[in-house]
Amino acid sequence: MLAASASALTCQPDFFLDDLCTTIRGHDPTGVFGPLIERLVGPLLIFILVFLAGRILRRFLDRGLQGSRADAQVRALVRNIGAAVIWFFAVLSGLVTAGVPLAFLLTFGGLASLAIGLAFQDVLRNILAGIWLLVERPFKIGDLISIGELAGVVQTITLRTTALRTGDGRLAVIPNLTVFSGIVVNSSAYSRRRYTVSLRIERDHDLEVAMRAARLEVRATSEVAKEPPPTVVPQLDGEGILLHCHYWLDYGTHDVDAISADLARRLWMIVEGPSGGRDSDSARTASRQAPADAAPRGRSSAGSRARSRPGTPDVAG
Repeated sequence: MLAASASALTCQPDFFLDDLCTTIRGHDPTGVFGPLIERLVGPLLIFILVFLAGRILRRFLDRGLQGSRADAQVRALVRNIGAAVIWFFAVLSGLVTAGVPLAFLLTFGGLASLAIGLAFQDVLRNILAGIWLLVERPFKIGDLISIGELAGVVQTITLRTTALRTGDGRLAVIPNLTVFSGIVVNSSAYSRRRYTVSLRIERDHDLEVAMRAARLEVRATSEVAKEPPPTVVPQLDGEGILLHCHYWLDYGTHDVDAISADLARRLWMIVEGPSGGRDSDSARTASRQAPADAAPRGRSSAGSRARSRPGTPDVAG
């Protein structure tokens, strides 16, 4: 048995460990340990060298990504892909060094990849979509996005799924293929966002005067952006007229609620003034038709003020 093994195991003259094999075989009467060590140590040494070289290259690549301020998710993706590539080439090099034919390894690897791809095609499609999302970066962690009927703050972006924290505190885990093929609305992509304060006035108010006064009041707010300019849009309502005051704010540097509340109070005071913003022609007609004595004039003025009281403004983001 040992003789058969000795005849089957011989030192390889073209192998870089041939000197070690020859030295060990000269001191081994069986002649087995030299070739055996050569067959085991050689592939293991090649595996370690290729693995260490890959780790060094991956470390340099990771430092380069950190210097470029790449996203943390992208760095994690590069590290994971780099680790898989390093292991693949290290194992392949070790097997080839051990004497396994390269053609056999490539054929086996191709068949195995085909079988895995057919069995896990949905998982692989989600992984490919996740890689594309991490590279393209239509959104990042912390952004407020909506995907279909779901809306929330992005918590994680992995290779297979994207996790959102909804407004009511629930966790929504969405497959990356759904995110990749769906319509994504990123509400955090720009620093400015449009907000609206809605004000109701009565029909007998002077609409042009009220719109002009509301527009000037919004423009006088220092926190409101100059571009795009504020706009005031009227809307007919069953009981009166709604004035929608649209303006733009940098929501990252200003208190949106405080500014909206202050603006709503000031807009309310405009139509609650002494004249109430009533139509000037109607007011002059009522003045000419009033009796000469003071008491009826007082009752007419009080009725005019009672009829001109507006409703409470509505604030919308």
